[in-house]
Amino acid sequence: WCDRLTVNSGGEIKGPTSGGGGCPTVTVGPASLPNGTVGTSYSQTLTASGGTGPYTFTVASGTLPPGLALAAGGALAGTPTTVGTYTFTARAADAQGCVGTREYALTVGAACPTVTVEPVSLPNGTVRTSYSQTLTASGGTGPYTFTVVNGTLPAGLTLGANGTVSGTPTVVGTVFV
Repeated sequence: WCDRLTVNSGGEIKGPTSGGGGCPTVTVGPASLPNGTVGTSYSQTLTASGGTGPYTFTVASGTLPPGLALAAGGALAGTPTTVGTYTFTARAADAQGCVGTREYALTVGAACPTVTVEPVSLPNGTVRTSYSQTLTASGGTGPYTFTVVNGTLPAGLTLGANGTVSGTPTVVGTVFV
């Protein structure tokens, strides 16, 4: 156990100066952190083991992503505000003053913009009559690729990757896509 720690003139931590043995290895986890997204709530709990709890967590060096904070209990949380890769070293100190560190690289990506597809509804078609309607998209970065994600198109019609619904309907009915 670490009874007391001393710092020498070179800034190096030494311990203990008296008592029963050296500090155990304090391991900080997890091994890596999941990426974050600007504007999306982020929460990850850092853990420590190998020493005597409770542990106190701090940022020893580097920079957390703007909008995130590391609580003394190990909760890394907040809402990232800036895209980038941020490196920092997390430090965990146990109840006896023994410490462990782990370096992290946390990447914050851009939030996907809302993409709007127009028109909201398509004109009706007629069985055995050629049909063509073009969809458009806005709000993101083109070019856009269109696919059917729910439901099915009426028999005889297809959706091209360019957003054109075309073909000749072969069955009477109403379809919701």
